[in-house]
Amino acid sequence: MRLRLLPFFFFGLFFFGSTFCVAGDLAIVVDTKNEISSVSELELEKLLKASDPKWPNGRSVKVFLTDPRGAETRTILPRVYKMTPEQIKKFVDAHKGDIRVVGSDEIVLAMVASNPGAIGIVNVYSINSHVKVIKVDQKLPLEQGYLLHGN
Repeated sequence: MRLRLLPFFFFGLFFFGSTFCVAGDLAIVVDTKNEISSVSELELEKLLKASDPKWPNGRSVKVFLTDPRGAETRTILPRVYKMTPEQIKKFVDAHKGDIRVVGSDEIVLAMVASNPGAIGIVNVYSINSHVKVIKVDQKLPLEQGYLLHGN
């Protein structure tokens, strides 16, 4: 009887284990023509809060996010915004011209790719070749110490 259940155990371990391991690893993405390759935590906070609405090259910054109260972003966005998820939602609502909340990572990626100067936050496993990942404090996603690493 135990041997019959073994395949189900491994399926569950693979399916559910991989889901929990990848949840929460986020990346900062920009359009591929953006010259910026790295930002500090402070610069990122200013960009995402639209308090510094221009890139060094003069382009306007447009921020694209998925719902800040979503399961994946709920624990990580407060590290960048230094606010609770509810405060982030209110802040975003007050800055609708500069910050847009969209329905999925795929939409964030499409909006960032098609809007020069755009910046977005997505799950690292959603990244495609139409955007560029930038470093935060000289670290890439999944590197130890990366600001938006989920674990």
